[in-house]
Amino acid sequence: MHLSFDLYPSYFRNFSESVLPKKEYQLSYAIHAMRNYTYRTEGGKRTGPFPQVRQEGSLVLNCPSITGAGKTRQLNVVHTRAWSTWTGQKPSSKQTINASIKYASNHVGSLEEWNLSYKSEPILPVKSYRYNALGPVKQYGRCSGPSIEVSSSKSGNIRTYTANHTVTSLYTLIERLQAGAVQLGKVDYFDDLTMFRPGLEIVSLPQQKMEIQGKLQNLHGYALVGPAILPLYFWQDELNHVLAVIGRNVAYTLTTITS
Repeated sequence: MHLSFDLYPSYFRNFSESVLPKKEYQLSYAIHAMRNYTYRTEGGKRTGPFPQVRQEGSLVLNCPSITGAGKTRQLNVVHTRAWSTWTGQKPSSKQTINASIKYASNHVGSLEEWNLSYKSEPILPVKSYRYNALGPVKQYGRCSGPSIEVSSSKSGNIRTYTANHTVTSLYTLIERLQAGAVQLGKVDYFDDLTMFRPGLEIVSLPQQKMEIQGKLQNLHGYALVGPAILPLYFWQDELNHVLAVIGRNVAYTLTTITS
């Protein structure tokens, strides 16, 4: 079994439905994270450590229906995380990203332009935490050839980057994997549409067999690797559904497909 499965196999689900080409569909993911370890006393002996995993948020990708023969597509994103330092603690803050993305229907879903709204709000009483709230902060991004511009509604400053490879993101890469379009090779990567990580590579993973909800599944997958990121593993079933995106201490697992 691949090392990326160590903490999360119980969260995988079976899906029999197919996504119809050019029809609207929605992918919903639960986010689970491992924050710390626990020990147990069994027969007077301390055993462990045992990793502690809990749900910390969700990701919803809405892919509108496609009309005409244009090569630009749109993706709507709602990405929510509720953070805590330790697994046993209540979340202390919640961050939400709402984004609308225009991207190319090529092998990695290269970014063209996007609008993003970010906000952070406390969950615990303000007096017990370090800040009140942040946002919503509006951000706008645009790719034109190798040139990338990102501007914020708060500062008004424009950040510029120069891409050496096709520019993708977590969200558009999931959609392109679902479409069966992804090819191996070098990419530049925008993490959550905010942090630029150049010079990464998409590589294939060895096929795996896994029992999911009582059914043996043949899984295939890809990894996003490089010096600017810890590996991200993308696992797909025989219908190309992206069942999971697994990183260090965190996993996005597919819960529902709506079409």
